[in-house]
Amino acid sequence: MNKVLGIIAEYNPFHKGHLHHLQKAKQLVEPDYTIAVMSGNFTQRGEPAIIDKWARTQMALKNGIDLVIELPALYASQTAELFSAGAIQLLHMTGLVTHIAFGSEHNNLDELDMAARVLAEEPAEYRVLLRSYLNKGLSYPFARMRAMQEYFSCANWVKTISSELIESIFRGSNSILALEYLKALKRLESPIKPVIIPRLGASYNSPSLEGEFSSATAIRSAILSGKSWDSVAATLPIPSLEILKETISKGWGPVSIHSFDQMLLGLLRRSSTEEISNWMDVEEGLENRIKKHALESVNIEDFLNKVKTKRYTYTRFQRILIHALLGIKTQDISYYQEKGGPRYLRILGFNTRSIPLLSCLKKRAGLPIITKPSHYYRYGDKDLCTMFQYDVLAGDLYALALPNPENRMGGREFNQGLVMIQS
Repeated sequence: MNKVLGIIAEYNPFHKGHLHHLQKAKQLVEPDYTIAVMSGNFTQRGEPAIIDKWARTQMALKNGIDLVIELPALYASQTAELFSAGAIQLLHMTGLVTHIAFGSEHNNLDELDMAARVLAEEPAEYRVLLRSYLNKGLSYPFARMRAMQEYFSCANWVKTISSELIESIFRGSNSILALEYLKALKRLESPIKPVIIPRLGASYNSPSLEGEFSSATAIRSAILSGKSWDSVAATLPIPSLEILKETISKGWGPVSIHSFDQMLLGLLRRSSTEEISNWMDVEEGLENRIKKHALESVNIEDFLNKVKTKRYTYTRFQRILIHALLGIKTQDISYYQEKGGPRYLRILGFNTRSIPLLSCLKKRAGLPIITKPSHYYRYGDKDLCTMFQYDVLAGDLYALALPNPENRMGGREFNQGLVMIQS
């Protein structure tokens, strides 16, 4: 095979914007196969997926993806930097992916590449600027943007990027991820070639339905608020709509952060400030603020609105909640980053036309391939086992939030087979 396209996604749910992205990427790259690295039951913004990873895998395969690999839970709810580093590592370690396509509000690859080079290399001048803005109390995303603006205004470059352009890039959720993908590729010295697909329609976080190309945020909001299927039907490919309807009708969804209200508040109130201080993303002193507002809040939305600050965003605290739920500590991430990132390629599903792709993957992959979860321990790799156990825990806790009590049994990670689509 000559070309294999890689895509990093959450498909939460798979909507027409995703379909447009996939179709355009295939037109540009003309791949033999397409592999998606997809988040499992928890997502990058610190939220549970609206339906589980197997239903979303089915959506991906029915809409044109050939093979779905899961991004381990340890990486799925991290910052854009760690999320991207983990996902890029998986695509790189397939030994097969030649191209990666991603959406971006800013579609000039040269300019994104210039910015990504600074982020990857972290020159001393940039690090000093970043620290100075953080010391002024700015949030990390805003401090980074300001540091980049000042760095490019002073740097002796043949070609530079204006402050206005940098602000435009850093204001786009997809552009930020694009920078992180490019940065991760550079740090790995990966031969994978990037391809940008300009984003269509509503912005990533737009809360309202805006026609055919509405945001996933708006689509989830409409579903969770109980709006009729007619209100979202135009935003979804037919296979996605059918899978969503069937999954929800059987009580396997929808799930939201509010489904975990009592579980999370109980966890926050039970945990000591010392325990909280060890959770991933909790900086020194933040544990006291978390503990204080956990006692004063009546639900998670109330907690998030009270605990957020100018420097520490709503989304950051959502991620901290998922880290608390799964017991992810700062030292865990540091350890795996030093070891090179994800330790396995977990296949969630494939279509039958991709069987030759699977055969090649087994020969060329740089990581163990997990197709039968109950055999994960057979590799004799302690680090692999520990990382995979986070996936198991994520599935067991996610199950407790399902609307139908009969679906809340644990152990589905080992009982659910691969999703296979005939093609």
